[in-house]
Amino acid sequence: KATGTAVDWIQMPGMKPGPDSIGTAAITHGGAGVAARAWGLVGLEPTKVAEILKDRPCWLRDCRRLEILRAFPTPNGGTIELIYTQMYAPTTLAPARDLWTLRYTTYLEDGNLVVCERSLSNTNGGPAMKNAAEFVRADMLPSGYLIRPYEGGVCSIHIVDHLDLEPWRVLEVLRPLYESSAVLAQKMTLGALRYLRRISQETAGENLLRSGQQPAALRALSQRLARGFNEAVNGFADDGWTSLVNDGVDDVTIAINMTPTPSHVGGQLGTDRLCSIGGGILCAKASML
Repeated sequence: KATGTAVDWIQMPGMKPGPDSIGTAAITHGGAGVAARAWGLVGLEPTKVAEILKDRPCWLRDCRRLEILRAFPTPNGGTIELIYTQMYAPTTLAPARDLWTLRYTTYLEDGNLVVCERSLSNTNGGPAMKNAAEFVRADMLPSGYLIRPYEGGVCSIHIVDHLDLEPWRVLEVLRPLYESSAVLAQKMTLGALRYLRRISQETAGENLLRSGQQPAALRALSQRLARGFNEAVNGFADDGWTSLVNDGVDDVTIAINMTPTPSHVGGQLGTDRLCSIGGGILCAKASML
């Protein structure tokens, strides 16, 4: 999938080569689920690249949680991991998705580092895994990263994302969000390449800001803002959200969070002040089609 023709890839519309291009991208048209493939060069060591890509919540805003439940060494020096992942829904009109996957990391005989991941189900020997109440179980078809080292601390990266997001479980008007390989490519596949490029530039000292702000600090702030917004849109009970008014899927929903975490309000001081006056966060969500 990463370098061959196991999938019928077509060039991503709008991707033009040039000096500012982060790489090349391809998507599928038809076939099972949605799939995207990208290739690029970054000035990082292969192990660092793999470490970043495997930590999906640090670069994918839609990833709520990634938990490694078990890890097993393999005879050739690789590692197999059992992983549970939760993904935010992009809208109040659809439930969030979760995934149970196996991830295999190893060095190949040619020196390339490969990370493969796919869904685990009861039919292929996985444990009986119940669906979480607020999630729809998605399916990850074989996906992963192929990382090739070159001299000078540079490596090339092939990324493949292939998912079945159960589009029939959402309203028809929303299905393009779940059936578009181009959406997957922009959010996830190219998003990973962009993040790696930023980290590479920061490591080389190329990304210093005129204001004197540290890029890592601004990146952490933007991640907190995105996470707080995604939490409010999804309104999970285990994040402290309680629905007060819900007139139906097409009307206004009012939810409140009486125990906001520091990430919601920008620090412990803000949390203490809210709690001292008996306050919280009020969220009004309207989904009108």
